Amino acid sequence: MDVMDEKYIHIAELSEQIEKINDMIIMHQKLSDNQSMIRQYIFKRDELIAALKTALQSLHLNVQLAAA
Repeated sequence: MDVMDEKYIHIAELSEQIEKINDMIIMHQKLSDNQSMIRQYIFKRDELIAALKTALQSLHLNVQLAAA
């Protein structure tokens, strides 16, 4: 597998994980209002967003990600 292919796969995986965590945050906000759990998901999402920014920068792309 080409290094570029691996980078694109990694970016896709990070994007998918961010989307799933966003769904979990929304679910917890609507159903349980468990602030501790919500903060944990937000922390994990922020880590994934940082990793996504790094991955995109490795492709010489600078992006501004908006909050969901």
